[in-house]
Amino acid sequence: MDRLKTFGKYILWIVGFYIFSLVLTYIGFNATYKNIDSFKEIPEQINIVLAQSTKVNGRIYGEVTSTADNDLNGKYIKVQIYTRYNNFAGTRYLKIENTQANVPKKFAVNFKAENIKYYTVEIIDEDEQSAEEIEKIENLYKDIFTKEEIKTYVITWLVIKLLF
Repeated sequence: MDRLKTFGKYILWIVGFYIFSLVLTYIGFNATYKNIDSFKEIPEQINIVLAQSTKVNGRIYGEVTSTADNDLNGKYIKVQIYTRYNNFAGTRYLKIENTQANVPKKFAVNFKAENIKYYTVEIIDEDEQSAEEIEKIENLYKDIFTKEEIKTYVITWLVIKLLF
């Protein structure tokens, strides 16, 4: 009976240490993010909630709001990032869909580029020529901009798989 209690204590210590190390890792990674500034004035329909980068990656989170006078459905949010030496690093286009008047819709841009210090955000219209250019640019910078949600799901799945 004493061995079973000792074994249970070891399991509790291991699980506790695992959770403690996850929390410290999360805090450590998020402490390296520094705020980045906008290069130009941001349109009034866009509200940037968070714009941060590290030496190797970054994130820009915001909200876009469509008004009754200015319907944004079918338009694009154009996000460009620049290095600390004002060199262009990449462009990302996000299509605005299913927005209702005066209801903010969240968007996120995650990127993997070095020494990003500035960004610009614009709203552009879509036409056939710009749709082709958007596709070319998305393919050109696909290694810089990441889909962070997919990475989070894969890591969560691997942790669960390793535990059980």
